[in-house]
Amino acid sequence: MLRTLAMTTSISVVIFGLLISGLLLFGRILPTKQLVYVSLQHTRSDLILLDLYHRIRVNLIPLAYTPAWSPDGQQIAFYAAEDNGVRNLYILDIYSHDIRRLTKNGASNTDPSWSPDGRQIAFASDYGDAFGIFVISVECADTFEKCAKRLTPEDNYWYAAPAWSPDGKRITFVSTRDTTNPIDDSLGNSDVYIMNSDGSGLKRLTENLGEDYTPAWAPDSRHIVYSAQNIKFGTMEILIMDTACDVTKDCTRTLFSDIVDLMPAWSSDGGSIVFVDARYGSFEMYTTDTEGRYLQRLTYNNIDESSPRWRP
Repeated sequence: MLRTLAMTTSISVVIFGLLISGLLLFGRILPTKQLVYVSLQHTRSDLILLDLYHRIRVNLIPLAYTPAWSPDGQQIAFYAAEDNGVRNLYILDIYSHDIRRLTKNGASNTDPSWSPDGRQIAFASDYGDAFGIFVISVECADTFEKCAKRLTPEDNYWYAAPAWSPDGKRITFVSTRDTTNPIDDSLGNSDVYIMNSDGSGLKRLTENLGEDYTPAWAPDSRHIVYSAQNIKFGTMEILIMDTACDVTKDCTRTLFSDIVDLMPAWSSDGGSIVFVDARYGSFEMYTTDTEGRYLQRLTYNNIDESSPRWRP
């Protein structure tokens, strides 16, 4: 897969380098906000860099999913699917365009999230035939067993979508561990959980009757934004939760609610939240402020956009 990605992108490396250099220079000289996201059309996926201020859009690489920025904004972790169905994590250097494989364990590895110091990546994997949240050293050149550590228990539950808090102390994720049928082991609905970055102190945050997805942290390392299925109204909502709130109180508020709202992410300045919405048929990207007072549409096409992430 690594060879395929390299061959596919090597033809345009000169043009890519000029575009990226110019885009990054804009970011240093002029005010800017940049996003990376996945554009899906038919069976093809492209990783896109979008500069909102200058309306510049650059195709980075094909065949990439669930991108995550490194804390310094110079690298992007993502997963790509192999021909045999295995999914591996890769790291893209957006300056040199080099691509490096991070995992090679014969498992499905997805949803990377960087530690704030840039030394580790949390991710979801079914390694060992058991879903779990793992962390792996970014620079480790040894075997997966020596480079990675499972944080969640090895059981029959589903774990996914880890997100590392900006202060490095905690990781949120989604799991079915409290709703899975104990008799037939069928998967239940997912809720949001939180744990310390070493895997201790695991705690359930939501008890929604529907599915909860993709939690993302605010810069204050206290609030999270996530999407949730509202069974009563048949909608997918974007919610904000205060993770330090007293559990006896209402700790969540609805930011936005429509037919399908998914994959929210908080900007590093704390002022904006980006997400995808399917109100017009295809998934398009939108931004809103943290009170949901305004809504700005970012993309206009018949292509599904997913996994938007602000550049630090």
